[in-house]
Amino acid sequence: MTKKAEEPQQPTLYTPAEVANFFRVDPKTVTRWARTGTLHPITLPSGHRRYHADEIHKLLQTGDAADDDTHAEPEPTPRARAVLHSVIRTYFGGDAAAAIKTLRTDLN
Repeated sequence: MTKKAEEPQQPTLYTPAEVANFFRVDPKTVTRWARTGTLHPITLPSGHRRYHADEIHKLLQTGDAADDDTHAEPEPTPRARAVLHSVIRTYFGGDAAAAIKTLRTDLN
């Protein structure tokens, strides 16, 4: 009996709409995250973007690495970081200092 050669398994890829559903955001936000480097899409010959399932699942995981130091501030999730960068870029023209100044003014 001869063994049949196993075909290499294709990676699971998600469409921008599927990724948007996972993160509960608009598909345009997913495209923006790809442009800013938050996500790393594969561009198909047709020009459509697809996202590796492994990358998306890693971003969806939160709090797996617990620190022993209970007083340390928690590390922001990749989604929170992407949202913050998007807000700074959209509302403050990319000027993080202006965003911080506004937050300090609002908190006082």
